[in-house]
Amino acid sequence: MLQKCSKCTIRWLPVPRLTLHPIHGPTIGWNRYRITLISLSIIIPVKNEASNLEACLRSIRDARSVDVAYEILVIDNGSEDDTLDVARRFSADVHVVPDVTVAALRNYGAEHAQGKVLAFIDADCTLEPDWFDSVLPYIDNESIKCFGNPPGIPEQSTWVQECWYQIRKKGKPTDPPEKIEWLESMNLFVRRDTFHAVNGFDTSLETCEDYDFGVRLKEHGDIWCDPSIKAIHHGEARTVKRFYEKERWRGVSNIEGLRKHGFTFDELPSLLFPLVQIVAILLSLITLLLAVFGQLSIWWCLLFACFWQLPLFFMGYKKSAGMQRLKQASGIWALLNVYFTARGQSMFMGAAWQ
Repeated sequence: MLQKCSKCTIRWLPVPRLTLHPIHGPTIGWNRYRITLISLSIIIPVKNEASNLEACLRSIRDARSVDVAYEILVIDNGSEDDTLDVARRFSADVHVVPDVTVAALRNYGAEHAQGKVLAFIDADCTLEPDWFDSVLPYIDNESIKCFGNPPGIPEQSTWVQECWYQIRKKGKPTDPPEKIEWLESMNLFVRRDTFHAVNGFDTSLETCEDYDFGVRLKEHGDIWCDPSIKAIHHGEARTVKRFYEKERWRGVSNIEGLRKHGFTFDELPSLLFPLVQIVAILLSLITLLLAVFGQLSIWWCLLFACFWQLPLFFMGYKKSAGMQRLKQASGIWALLNVYFTARGQSMFMGAAWQ
């Protein structure tokens, strides 16, 4: 007969979060069920991305690691193609949330994620084979709240993609990790508790939600960029026309984001340079007309163009690298002109450009 011991107390210990939906990585097998402690939740927002998503999910499968238990959540925005079939074929956990912003899709995925670290990947990205091994040291390091790396570009890239990558990349794959101000949301990792502490992405922003997220996240810890965490973005604009259209659209939320998170000096170039670009274009047209009608010497037009364009060329040269540095610097210079013009038009026209 059992007797109660007056000197003993019974304490209930917290039970770790478990999952019974499709998981990947090390598991504990109990009869027909697989029970695992999820380390990493990979969240992929999609809409009509069947072809891209298949390549993305295949790269995740091929890059799997025996040391990382992970889940894949595909959050669909109302696809009309085979996106959902592709996701289910790769055993992803599928959720349909139609007619919301991409920020809302990511937040929904975070709400349903079970991993202690959230990984945000876009459907038009693929992972390098050592992706999980590069991420592993960060998963159990509680002091690092956010980390990642801007994705690279495919081998067969256009000059537009190559020049834009030179502008946005943070370092070489062999460089050590460094603290930065923000990260793009295409290869971004955040601890789940930190993500919820900052209330996730701002769902009212259609674009620039990742920069706004980074500004608010900095209040909770540093953001680390590790060039060894490699992914490839296949959706970068291939032509000048497409690049201009995408940057004009992305610039729509610049001012709205500023109102949301307040002014930061790191944001000054993205606000001031587009404004200067539009003013310079207007002034150059005025001086050109005056020169045509004989009211102004053509040398004044050339002098004005030098003062306007030389800083942009020096910016391009500083960002360029390789054997053909001057050629690449010229391409970056041309792309910077397109970028600041597109962003400047968005600032003046706002949502009309959507």
